[in-house]
Amino acid sequence: MFRLLMFSLMVLPAFALSQKTVNLYIVEGEVNESNGFVPYFTFSTTGSFDSSNAVLRFDLGEVVTFNVKNETDFTCAFSITDHGQIEGIPMGETQSITVTFSQEGTFLYEDPFNDHRALGLGGMVVVSDFSGPEFYGVFTEHDEEWINAIADGGVYDKRTYSPDVFTINGKGFPRTMFDTLAMIMGHVGDTIRIHITNAGQMYHFPHFHGYHVKIIEASKHDHYVGWIKDSFGIAPAESMTLELVPDKPGRFPVHNHNLVTTTYGGNYPGGMMMHMFIYE
Repeated sequence: MFRLLMFSLMVLPAFALSQKTVNLYIVEGEVNESNGFVPYFTFSTTGSFDSSNAVLRFDLGEVVTFNVKNETDFTCAFSITDHGQIEGIPMGETQSITVTFSQEGTFLYEDPFNDHRALGLGGMVVVSDFSGPEFYGVFTEHDEEWINAIADGGVYDKRTYSPDVFTINGKGFPRTMFDTLAMIMGHVGDTIRIHITNAGQMYHFPHFHGYHVKIIEASKHDHYVGWIKDSFGIAPAESMTLELVPDKPGRFPVHNHNLVTTTYGGNYPGGMMMHMFIYE
């Protein structure tokens, strides 16, 4: 069982129609597994390891230069869905890409090279001029065998994938209860935006108790847009923007409807579970 080091994600503030620079570091750390330590990799804005990738939020129209430094011992890459890619970043080097965010939405950023997203290298970019409450959830699962093989440049069987740790924003329940980015809070009648990204390798199925949400953007399931649902599937590497207008107060769970993902190292309850607190 993994016992991931859990920290809060960082949301980077943005200024409308401005030009800015973001420094990202591809860093290696370790997570504590029942039989020892397993290597793990994330994008960091500080250069220090964190089991969460930073949530990067920008206003519509911003021009952003990303300086991405590879602090691992193998070649990496960097991409933002629909916004361009750095093809290869040799170890120890920094390469840059400048992006104009002219489209609102929720987008995956990742290292797309050689299944590196399975190492943990997948996060979320949000582009929005929305001024109401917003919350963020990056869904990821973890397979020790894949992580070790990819990190060591070894061989793994792509026909078999057996993750046993499931996280939202790098945290498994009950740690998700203390994640202010994913803990959905508001009042009856509020318009709330919820951004979700599937940075994993398998489908996930968010399920909202107590309320329905409107899907206002989906990067792969175009036909979902406009649906008002309490559960739906999100494909690997897909991002969605949801809108919630609560009609009653209460405290309700949000969890993955694939029940194995509500475990953490085989223990229930755990994994992909978070909560909503809605007040009068």
